[in-house]
Amino acid sequence: MRKGFSVRIFNGEIESFCRFQEGSFDNVMVENESFLIAMEGVILNKKSLCQEFASINFKDLVLNLFKQKRQHFFALLEGEFSGFIIDKSEKTVFAFTNVTSTQKVFYYRSTDLIIIDTSIKNIVEDLQSNKIPFSIDVESIYQMLAFTNIIENKTPIKDIFKIYDASYIKVDAENLSIKEEQYFNVEAERFSGSKKVAINTIDEIFSKSVALEYEKDNELGKEHFSLLSGGLDSRIAVLYAEKLQLNPDKMFCFSQSNYLDETISRKIAEKFNFDYHFAPLDGGIFLKNIDKMVFISEGMVLYTGSIHVDFAMQQFYQEQFGLIHSGQIGDGVLGGFNMIPDVQKPTNKKIVVNSHFLPKVSENLEKIKSQYEREELFYLRNIAFNRAVFGGQVFQQFSYQTSPFMTKDFMSFAISLPEKWKFNHRFYLEWIKEHCKEATLFKWERTMMKPDAHWKTTLGDHFNKRLVNVFYNKIFGKEYKISMYPYQYYFDSSPEIQSFYNDYFQSNIGLLDDYKELQKDILELYHHKDFFSKSSAVNILAIFKYYLS
Repeated sequence: MRKGFSVRIFNGEIESFCRFQEGSFDNVMVENESFLIAMEGVILNKKSLCQEFASINFKDLVLNLFKQKRQHFFALLEGEFSGFIIDKSEKTVFAFTNVTSTQKVFYYRSTDLIIIDTSIKNIVEDLQSNKIPFSIDVESIYQMLAFTNIIENKTPIKDIFKIYDASYIKVDAENLSIKEEQYFNVEAERFSGSKKVAINTIDEIFSKSVALEYEKDNELGKEHFSLLSGGLDSRIAVLYAEKLQLNPDKMFCFSQSNYLDETISRKIAEKFNFDYHFAPLDGGIFLKNIDKMVFISEGMVLYTGSIHVDFAMQQFYQEQFGLIHSGQIGDGVLGGFNMIPDVQKPTNKKIVVNSHFLPKVSENLEKIKSQYEREELFYLRNIAFNRAVFGGQVFQQFSYQTSPFMTKDFMSFAISLPEKWKFNHRFYLEWIKEHCKEATLFKWERTMMKPDAHWKTTLGDHFNKRLVNVFYNKIFGKEYKISMYPYQYYFDSSPEIQSFYNDYFQSNIGLLDDYKELQKDILELYHHKDFFSKSSAVNILAIFKYYLS
C-alpha cells in the first residue's frame, strides 16, 4: 500500500520523487515557486486542524500550517505519516517521520551526495547504479542476533541511518550538512497528582484517542476493523469504542486454533455481539515466506515476529475496511517497560534475547544505555518503536495500523506516571477496573485469570502459565496448546518446512564467504535444534540475499 518517496542532493542540486498516490488516505503534495511539501500517511486529527486553522481542505491546511509554523508544522499532526519539505530559496531540505517512527525514513551521506528515502533498498540501488561502494554493517547484524532487532538509528548497511522517532533532519544542500532535531519529547513533566486524578485523566485521554481513530474511519467512509485477542490491550481499545458508542464493526483474531487468544476473544465478541472473524495459523506453512518478510522489514527486525500477521490478513482483510485498530504497545507504556518499581537506568533484561552474541555488541550497547536515565524510555524506543512496530509495517500492505496507546498525549501521560504505580501493570489494572470493568470479566491470556486483582498477575506469571506449559508440553506433548503461534511445533511437525529451511540455508550460506567469523557463527547457530536459532540464522542469510544478490 505504501509507496514512499526519495530526495537526492548532489552538487548542490535537489531532486525529489514521490512514489505514493496523491489523494489516497491523506497523501498530499503542495508546490509553488518557493517550496515543495510532500507527505504520505493518515492524519487522525486532520478534521480538527482544518477547523482550528480555518482551512477548506488538506492542501490549504498544509499551506496554512507551513506559513505559521514553518518546518515545525508536523509537530501538530497525530497519526501515521512521513514526508519532506524543500525550501527552494534557501536550498534546504527537511525530512520527517511520525512520533513512533512507524513510518520509517532513512538517509545516506557521503562527501558529495545525500540520499533520503523511505526504503533502504532504494538507497542501495542508487549507490549501485552510480558505482558507489557500500557494505553490510556487521555490528548491526550481531545486534539482530543478540536482540532480534537493530537498535537506535542503525540499519543493516553502513552509512545508512534511520531518522529517530518524533524527529526530522535538516539538510543544507550547499554544504551537504545534516542536523537531526526532535520535534516532540515523550518525556513530559512528571505527574505529581493523586492516583485517583491520574486514573480519571488517563480515561479522558484514552477516550479521545479511541474517538480520533473511529472518526477517521467515518471521514474515510470506511467500516471499522479491529484486532481482538486474548490480551488486554486490544480488548481495552475495542471495549472503549463500544462504551463510547462508536459502533466497532468487524473483529479479527488470528492464532493457533483453540488457543486462549481465540477462545477468550470469541467470548468477548459473543458478549457484545461483535461481528467476529478468526484466521487459524495451524500448520505454519507461512513460515516459508522468509523473503517477503525481509522485503518488508528490510532486515531491521527478525522476520518471524510478524510472519503470521501477513498470512492472517491475506485471509480476511477487505477494501471496505478503514484503519486497522489495535492496542499496540499498551502493556509496554503502562508497566511492561519498568523492571523495578523505581527509576533505574536500562538493563539488558528485555533487550537481550540471545546472550551468546552479547559480547559482539556489548561495548556499543553500554554506551547507548548510558545516554538514558530511565529504562522505560530506552525500551520504548528500542523495543516498541524498533521491534514491535514490525507488525504495523506488515499491516500496512492493507491499511494503516493505529493504536490509542500510541498517541502523543497518551504516551506522554503514561511515561509521566510514577514507576511504582505502573510496575507489574498495577495502575493499568486499577484504571480498567474503574473505567472499563467489562474488560475484567474475561480471562487474560498472559495470566489465564481475570485481570481484576494485582495478585493474579504475579500468580499467573509465575505459576499458572508454567504449570500449563509443563502439562501440555512435557506430559502430553501438545506444544500447539501453549502458544498463539507454536513455531517449534510447526517446524517439527512438517517435513516440508524442514526441507525448505535446509535448502534455503544451503543455497545462501555462501553469501557470507567474505565474512568468515560471522559465517562460522551462523553455521553453528543453524545447527541448533530449536527453531528460534534456525530462524535467526536464516534471517541473517535473508538479509544478505536481500541486499547483495
